[in-house]
Amino acid sequence: MNFNKKDDRIKYLEDKFDNLMDVIGSNYGEPLKKELISRLNTTIDDFNEEMTNLFKALKDKEKKRSEYLSGIDKKGKKPSSKKNKLSEWEEKLKKLEQ
Repeated sequence: MNFNKKDDRIKYLEDKFDNLMDVIGSNYGEPLKKELISRLNTTIDDFNEEMTNLFKALKDKEKKRSEYLSGIDKKGKKPSSKKNKLSEWEEKLKKLEQ
């Protein structure tokens, strides 16, 4: 059974609901059955969409993490960039401290 296919999913839910109706009786009727199946189907669609988005976000974060780690040299320092460049005053202070 392929739960990605809506028809297969509805057939499965209807079969399970029919089994449940045998146990509790037919007091609730067909309208309740249709409403429950509709809600279950919507829940499954929402869950599948959320999981797809979650896995996409995890892949994106892993890609960013890998890029970040590949940018770190073997000594554990980030490569210098223009943002990390010291001003003349900071360079003079650094020399004085050494």
